[in-house]
Amino acid sequence: MSLLNILENNSAFIKIALRNLARHKVKTGLTSAAIMVSVAMFVFLSSWLSAISVESRRNIVNYDMSAAKLQTKMYFERRDERPSYENFTDWQRFSAALYAEGFYSAPRFVFSGMIHSNFGSAPMLVNAIDVEAEARILHYMNFVDFGRMPESGSFEIAVGTMAAGRLRVGIPTRPRRSELEELIAQSATNEADKTFIRSLYEEERSVNMEFFAASERQIVGNERVFLRRNISREDIDRLWNMIAQTDRNNVRINAVIDIRALPEMIRRHLWEGELMPALREKDISKIEAAYEFEEALNAFILKEELDEYQKNEALTIMIRSGFRGAVRHVNQLIDAVVVGVINSPDPVPNGNIAYIPLDVLQDEAGMMLDGAITELLIRKKGVAYTQLPNADESAAAITTALKRGLAEPLPDHLGVFFWKEYMSEYLAFEALEMNATKALSFLLLFLACLVISNTILLAVLERTKEIGMTRSMGMTDGQVIAVYMIEAGFLGLLGSALGIILGCAINYPMVKYGLDISAMAETLGGGIGFRVSTVLRSGWDIPVLFQAGIGATILAALMAYFPTKRALKMSITDSLRFE
Repeated sequence: MSLLNILENNSAFIKIALRNLARHKVKTGLTSAAIMVSVAMFVFLSSWLSAISVESRRNIVNYDMSAAKLQTKMYFERRDERPSYENFTDWQRFSAALYAEGFYSAPRFVFSGMIHSNFGSAPMLVNAIDVEAEARILHYMNFVDFGRMPESGSFEIAVGTMAAGRLRVGIPTRPRRSELEELIAQSATNEADKTFIRSLYEEERSVNMEFFAASERQIVGNERVFLRRNISREDIDRLWNMIAQTDRNNVRINAVIDIRALPEMIRRHLWEGELMPALREKDISKIEAAYEFEEALNAFILKEELDEYQKNEALTIMIRSGFRGAVRHVNQLIDAVVVGVINSPDPVPNGNIAYIPLDVLQDEAGMMLDGAITELLIRKKGVAYTQLPNADESAAAITTALKRGLAEPLPDHLGVFFWKEYMSEYLAFEALEMNATKALSFLLLFLACLVISNTILLAVLERTKEIGMTRSMGMTDGQVIAVYMIEAGFLGLLGSALGIILGCAINYPMVKYGLDISAMAETLGGGIGFRVSTVLRSGWDIPVLFQAGIGATILAALMAYFPTKRALKMSITDSLRFE
C-alpha cells in the first residue's frame, strides 16, 4: 500500500487531528518548541562532531601516521615504549617493491631524547626522516611557520611550535617584554633593526588569547606581547634570518642509543629474581638451554655452541619478557641547529617533536644507525588529501603487494600495521565522545516526547465526553488511538521540522567560519582530545537530518499510545457523564 493510499484511507483521522491541533494553538506551539530545541541540538552536535571526527582522522593520516607502517612485530607490541632497538635494515628493497606496486614509502628512525637550548630543555620525540620521501606522504612540511625544513646531509632540525616555545628558539610568538628586549639585544645590530623587531609585536591579542593569558599578564612592567598576525612573509623571513645569525637556535640532542644484545653472563640473583619470573612457561626451557650455570662465578654463562638462530630466538624471548639485561644503552650527544618551526592542523607535529635528516645519523657523529630504521611509512600513490585509507591501503592489501613485489614472503619478524591499529585508543575515545553526545541528545528528545505524552493525556481527559460521543456513534477504540497518535505525530513532525531549520541555522556559521581554538590548544599544551589544533569546523550530515525528522515524528506518535489506551478503559456511558 502506497503512502498516498494510506493518507487517503485515513484522511478523516488526519483532518480530526489537524483540527484538534488548530483548536489548541498555544499547547501546540509550546509542545512543538520542546521538540524543536531537542532536534536542533541533535542536528548541530551530530553534524559538528561528525565533521571533527573526519577532520581528526585526516590529520592523523596526513600529518602523523600515513596509511600504514612496516615495522618489526616486536616494535608494534611494545610501541608505547618506542623501542628504538627494534629496527631493521635493507629497507630499500621493501621500498622498491612497494613503489613497483603503486605505493610511496618513507623511512624513519624514531628515538627519544632530551633537547637542550641556551634557554631551556624539553624531552622530545625525534623523527629521523628522508625529507624528500616524507614530503610525498605527509603534509606537515607545508605548515612551516618560520624558517624551512632541514636539508639532507646537515645537522639541522625542525621542531613543533610548542617545543620551540619551551626551548625558546626561533621567533617568539608571545614573549614577555624582558624576553623581547633580550631577543633585540641578541639579534639587532643597529637602531633600524631594533625598531623593526619592536614593530612586529603588539600589546593586545585576540579575546581568546587574552582570556588564557590573563593570569600571566598580572606582572606589571613585564607583560606579554604578541607577534602580530598580519605580518608579511618577507618580514618574517627577515626576522628569522637575523635570529639565525646568533646562537639562539643552536641545540644539543642528548639521546640514548638502545642496542639489543644477548648478555654473555647473567648474575644468579638477576636470573632467579628478574628473568625467570618474567618468562612465559613455554620459553623457560629455551632460555635454560642457552645458558649454563658457572659455580665459581655464581652466574649463568651463554653457551658458545649456540648457532645464530638459537641466539636470536633467546634474545627475542628476553626482549619480549622485558628483561633489562638484553638491551644496552649508550648515551650520545648531537649538536644541531633549529632551522624551522612547524605549526600544522594536527597537534602532534606541533608538540614535543623534532625532525632531523636520516642520513646524518648513520655513523659515530649521529646515532650509529648503519642503515637501520624503525618504520617505513606507506601511502598509495595519487590519493587525494581528503581521502582516508580504504581497503586498497589496508594491512592485508599492502602485505600482498609487498609479497608480490618482493617475489618472496615477508620476513617473519616484520609486519604491516594499519593506522587504525596504532590509533585504537584514540578511536575508542572518539567513539565515546560521539556516543555520549548522541545519548544526551536522545535523552533530551525523549524528555520532549514525555511532554507530548502529557499533552495528549490532558487532551484526552479534556475531550472525554467528546470521545464518548464518537465511540457511541461507532468509532472503535483503535480509531480513537489512531487519531491521537496522528495528532502527536504532527506535533513531532512540526517540532522536528522547526528543529532541523534551527539546527541548520546554528550550524551554518560553524561550517563557514568554524571556531578558532589555536590559542586554547597552545595553552592546553597541544590539543583538546580530538586531533585538531587550529579551527574546529562543522559539516553537513544529511543522513542525520532525515534521522532526526523521522525519528522525532515516530517517537512522538508512539508516546500518545499509552495515555490514550489508558483513557479508553472508561466505559462509553461513564465517558458521556464525565465532567
